[in-house]
Amino acid sequence: MYRKGVSALIMNSNKEFLLVNLESFENKYFAVPGGGVEQGETLEDAVYREVREELGIEKSSLELVGRSHVPVRFRFKVITMNRDGKKYDGSERYFFGFRLVGTYDVRPKKGEVRSYAWVPFTQLGNYLLFDGQLRETSEKISEIFPDGEEIDV
Repeated sequence: MYRKGVSALIMNSNKEFLLVNLESFENKYFAVPGGGVEQGETLEDAVYREVREELGIEKSSLELVGRSHVPVRFRFKVITMNRDGKKYDGSERYFFGFRLVGTYDVRPKKGEVRSYAWVPFTQLGNYLLFDGQLRETSEKISEIFPDGEEIDV
């Protein structure tokens, strides 16, 4: 069984994407912000909640560009996750794309997010170091931001 999750591709006015280094990661590993969908929650509600909880960015500072309809699926390598009495062998993540608008203040959640970075598309490979992460994230960026004119590739 795969646990549903969401990921937020957030692009600022400098055409950079927001990545997080979670405290559960080594310092060199980053990821797209996101997390699991809670019971009774829609995918869209979950992505806004996760961004607010992890980074303090409110929905009013995010302009929805689009979303993927096919999730990225991965199996856990070492352990199975047990949430709400259910065992999960992996996760399936639905990606949402946003432009950051208006004023905002990134406030990483203490105890969860060690740091964050704004990264241009061409530099994502220096941060997204987990197996397949760069390829999958790049594919979702191309899907959600299809014109490519907004992204310096």
